[in-house]
Amino acid sequence: MKSKGILALLLASAVLGAEVVLPAVVQRTLTHRIEERLGTSDVSAELSSTPSALLLLGQVDHAHVVAHQGRLGEVLVSELALDGEDLRIDMGALASGEHIELRRAGRLALTGVVTEENLKELLARKADKLENTEVAIAPDGVTVTANVKIFGRMADARLTGTVLDDGGQLMFHMTSLSIKNAPFGKASLGSVFGDIPLVKKGKMPLGMKVTDVKMQAGKVVIQAAYDASAAGDVLAPYYDN
Repeated sequence: MKSKGILALLLASAVLGAEVVLPAVVQRTLTHRIEERLGTSDVSAELSSTPSALLLLGQVDHAHVVAHQGRLGEVLVSELALDGEDLRIDMGALASGEHIELRRAGRLALTGVVTEENLKELLARKADKLENTEVAIAPDGVTVTANVKIFGRMADARLTGTVLDDGGQLMFHMTSLSIKNAPFGKASLGSVFGDIPLVKKGKMPLGMKVTDVKMQAGKVVIQAAYDASAAGDVLAPYYDN
């Protein structure tokens, strides 16, 4: 009787490990890998499968991931949300820490929010000739005001632009640039500033492609969906300047 009790306890422990403990470890590991890839420490991930033990094989019935202040390509995003169903994750790659590789996705959607502060941080890194930069985002476009040094004298710059998907590359596209208080009066200096990629072509995570870009008051909302033709793509580390 005693041996049967011990056996029952061992079986119960095995079931508990397969259904509760080990899936929780998978979830924590995935969260940590996403934090590494997006360059943030603020990630929450909820994974579920029936039975839960399927998570150990990389089978995810439902996934909801939210990250804050992480990098999507070149730009910081205030919030990035991933929602998916019927996902298959390469557990070997996940365990080794090489990358997060997606083998299959029934549905996977991404929503990213880029705020005025996020865009300002990008411009500060990529347009180093501009100083004291301020950014305003509205439904009809982006307005940037800044100072620029011309022949040793500070002038006032004003440029307008839009965030768009250009053949698979998400970018800030400048539509106008004017300079006031320059040494020779009013000027237009296109060489001071040009288009800036937010996410380079082929660098969207997990085989996704942009489906919609909307500018709203104070933010840009980016939506993307899984592209089945890119199966096996990965969530690679964000890239530097």
